[in-house]
Amino acid sequence: MKLIVVFRLMGYFALLLPVGEARATTEIWVSGSGSDDAAGTQERPFETLERAMNAVHELARLGLQDAVSVFMRGGEYRLDRTLEINRDNIGDGHFAITIMANPGERVILSGSRKLRGEWQRVRDNLWVLSVPEARDRKWVFRSLFRDGESLPRAREPKVGFYTIASVEDSRRRLRLQQRLPHEWCNLTGVEVNSIAHWHFSRQPVAQITEDSVVGERPIGTDVSSSVITNQSHSRVWLENALVFADKAGDWFLDTGKGELYYVAAAGEDPNRGTFSAPIMRELLVVRGSTEGVVRNVHFRGLEFAETDWEMPADGRLGVQAGAWAFNLGRTYTPDAALRFIYSWNTSVQECTFCNLGDGAISFEIGTRDAMVSHCDFRHVGSNVIQVGRMPEFVGDQHPLQRDFASAGAWSDQQNHLPSDEEIWRHRNKTVPEAPAQIMIADNRVIDCGNLDYGSIGICVTYANHVTIEHNLIIGLPFTAISIGARWAPGLTNCHSNMIVHNRIERVMEQAGDGGGIYLVGEQPGTRVLDNFIRGVYGNYGGQGIYPDECSDHMEIAGNYITKIMDYPIFMHKNGPDQLLHDNNGELGTTAISGENTHGCRWVKFAPERMPPDVGAYGPRGPGTLKISGI
Repeated sequence: MKLIVVFRLMGYFALLLPVGEARATTEIWVSGSGSDDAAGTQERPFETLERAMNAVHELARLGLQDAVSVFMRGGEYRLDRTLEINRDNIGDGHFAITIMANPGERVILSGSRKLRGEWQRVRDNLWVLSVPEARDRKWVFRSLFRDGESLPRAREPKVGFYTIASVEDSRRRLRLQQRLPHEWCNLTGVEVNSIAHWHFSRQPVAQITEDSVVGERPIGTDVSSSVITNQSHSRVWLENALVFADKAGDWFLDTGKGELYYVAAAGEDPNRGTFSAPIMRELLVVRGSTEGVVRNVHFRGLEFAETDWEMPADGRLGVQAGAWAFNLGRTYTPDAALRFIYSWNTSVQECTFCNLGDGAISFEIGTRDAMVSHCDFRHVGSNVIQVGRMPEFVGDQHPLQRDFASAGAWSDQQNHLPSDEEIWRHRNKTVPEAPAQIMIADNRVIDCGNLDYGSIGICVTYANHVTIEHNLIIGLPFTAISIGARWAPGLTNCHSNMIVHNRIERVMEQAGDGGGIYLVGEQPGTRVLDNFIRGVYGNYGGQGIYPDECSDHMEIAGNYITKIMDYPIFMHKNGPDQLLHDNNGELGTTAISGENTHGCRWVKFAPERMPPDVGAYGPRGPGTLKISGI
């Protein structure tokens, strides 16, 4: 929901003055112990960010004379609606607006609501809390947090998954190789989660028998080139029944009665903890338009936490790279806690994103000149950083192949493939919608994709001049970095991207047919250089670097790839003009697979070299995160 701000004119503007000519910055202060009737100064801060942005709006209306810094004091700020920043409330962007934590203090912007009331013991370690707001399905939440930590929704099996003996009744029935307890046959409200190839789906269950699960509609997706089968890479598990809750931390919400059940640890009294559940999927949106972009908005040192994820009544049927659909007619991509639309010259620095239902950051139509640096991302449910996101779109052949206003028709008229410089000039004149000139550097993406097992760490679809460098990405169910979205020949707005000096470990743990770095389509000017990839395994089809169908006109060089399930570099139906050189890994001269469109084998690895200094990859500078066990 858009935040509608009604400004009450008050006599505090004289107090919002520049703190010094040398700094030329107006300061506005926010504190949880402040008051929205105060002056917004350091001594008399506002209470809410909403109120502070009201003050920025009025300053912009009167004519900003210098930059504005909104300082937030330490504490948790729970939002009950999405805060939108647009030209109406910050002006033309001539002066920068920075929303930042007071240095040294922890500021949390949360999309959740505290659960109040008293927990009652049911038996043993099982407790129940009345949540009247959830009664009669008025509030259906699928995430729960205790003292800022995400708790596991009750599921079976607890670890691992069921396997499929056969797929029947036009995919509505999955007959399992395992037996299910007879008492489960009368359960209602259960959801089935399934992985097939690179697809991940969640949907409601119509019936459970002792040897099968029946969906309310066909299980899994049929909008791509593969469907769920009895092959070993298809996986199934169940969620959302009280009988599944038998391990410490498990929880179940009875949405009819509005009762929340929780399995406490031995000796734990849940009344001594703080429990919260999400009410929002988006926290902040920076939104410009074709009539006027938003400029110069910056975020520093904030923590974005505890958002929900979208789950339609019919389910969420995965396509690829976090996108989902019900049919070929329309495809959806995941929400994000922080979204940018028609915005230029923005930055997100030294921020933390944790316990999010869908994504963390998305750069959408009309975004350019942006930076995400030195941020930490943990337990982000779906695509962590998305560049080129289209929230809802109709597919063309493949459901993800809709570009922004494409440069393809123009390039088809040339006598040769346009140079990178020619493409760039054309794009600036005719394709302002495609995101460009975005830097993603020195970030840490750890244990994400935990709610959508088909999602990506950093996902670039139709965007150009995106630099992804010195990031640490570790612990994902699918691909770490994905560039491109067209499985067909022809130039798109995905080109001239740089992926360099990233450290990628332990990915492809659930879904299949992906890799540490995945590329697809013709991408002139795209370069994949000097990345370290270690540990790609878990299901099937785990590659180190994976240029997929019609990949061409890229340079892939100097990468070190080791401990890979299949091939360190897997070239699948690539064009003839790929440039590969000086890559290395433990498999030596047999490490590159595939032929180009002319049937020629690809150049093999460079002679084996000693493993590189891993410290040269991933985030730079002080405070580099130490990861144990790798």
